[in-house]
Formats: sequence, structure tokens, C-alpha cells
Amino acid sequence: MLGCGRPVFLLLLIKLLNLSFVLSSSSSSSQNATGPRFPPSRGSDYYSEYDDITIEPLSSSSTVSEVAPSYCDYDLCVEHQQTCQQLLEATGCLCPGLSSGFTPPSPPHDLSLTISQDGKMVEVTWCAPTSIVTHYIVWVKGNDKVMDRKVQVEERKRAAVLKDVEVGARICVEAVNKGGASTEDDRTCVTFEIENPNSGFALKMGIIGGVVGLILLLLLGLLLWRHKTWQKSTAQPETEGVL
Repeated sequence: MLGCGRPVFLLLLIKLLNLSFVLSSSSSSSQNATGPRFPPSRGSDYYSEYDDITIEPLSSSSTVSEVAPSYCDYDLCVEHQQTCQQLLEATGCLCPGLSSGFTPPSPPHDLSLTISQDGKMVEVTWCAPTSIVTHYIVWVKGNDKVMDRKVQVEERKRAAVLKDVEVGARICVEAVNKGGASTEDDRTCVTFEIENPNSGFALKMGIIGGVVGLILLLLLGLLLWRHKTWQKSTAQPETEGVL
């Protein structure tokens, strides 16, 4: 009996060892399948290729700000100022519609006349065109073309004083550059017409005189009516006493 029991005991022991080995191997495989995986350690000298990549915020100096250029501080109707071309070269501003110096300029505009108190001198003013201008020519065109005359004015001026201008004369201003002269139209010419300064005063005096005369006539009529009324009232008792 003892001899037969040993092989059975050994057989059971071997099965138990196999079963424990199978359980331990399955538990280790399940841990490898579900647990996290870490890369093998390579020491302190190991670094990833992504460690050298750094993202830096954009600084204010790296941003590019584009400022649109502004128009030049240039008044077409003011004289003795820098030309728009000079301001453009100095500050980089924009000249509105500035044409080439070899293209005939646009005509001046907004002409006006101012007459002196004695009526012997006339000042003509104008506004410059949006063109490069070398000088201006002021024409005085009378009824007789023989009497036509012209005055040259520098580019920076916007006015000219004329003497001995006859009534009805046509005053014109043209701009000139290397490309030629501007064309003449209704904006570049004005007719010189002078009004009699005494005409308005005479009209006022006539109106005042008429009103005063009318008042005097009314007063005279009132006095005559009262005088006749008084005469009738005094004549009536006398006739009654005679009867």
C-alpha cells in the first residue's frame, strides 16, 4: 500500500506545481497587457528631440504696423507757402491729384475781385489747381484788343493788384508750366463791374424825401380843412345877427 501511494502523491504534487506556474504566468501577462508602458531609462544624458523646441510669444517690436500716409497740409488758396511737391519730398505726404510738370496744368478757380475805395485799383485773387505750376499770367482784356495786357505772377502767389482797369474789362488767370498753359473757361475769368457808390445813397435820400413830402402834404391838408371849418363856424353867427 505504501509503495502504491508514493507515485500518486508525486503525481498530485506535480499537478499542483504546474497549476501554480500557469496562474503566475497568466497574472504577469495580464499586468503587462493592462499596465502602463514606460520607455527604458537611458540615463541623464538622454533627451527627446522635442525638448529643444520652445514657443516664444510675439513681442510688440515684431509686429509690423502699417500707417497709411496722410494728405499734405497744403491750402490751394493760401499764398507764400511751400509747394505741395516740396512737402511731399520732405514728409512723404500725399498731394491730391498732382499731375506731372510736363502736362498742361488745370485752370485756377474761385476768382474774386476787390476794388479799392477810390476805384483806381483792383485786386484779383484765385486758388491754385492740383498741378505743378511754374508761374501764373493775369490777363486784362478790354473792349479793344489793342489794350489787352498781362502780368506775370510767381507760383507761390495767389493775388495780383491791377491799375487803370476799365469798367467791363475781362480779367483772366491762367497757370503755366513746362507742358503749356491752362485752358480758359468761365471759372478762370471774371468781368470787372463797378457800381456807383452814390447810387444807393441817392435812392435812400429819394425815398426819405418822398415820405417827408407826403407827411407835409397831409399836414397841409389837415390845416386847410381846419381853417375852412373855423371859417364856417364864425360866418354862421354873423348871418343870424343880420337877419
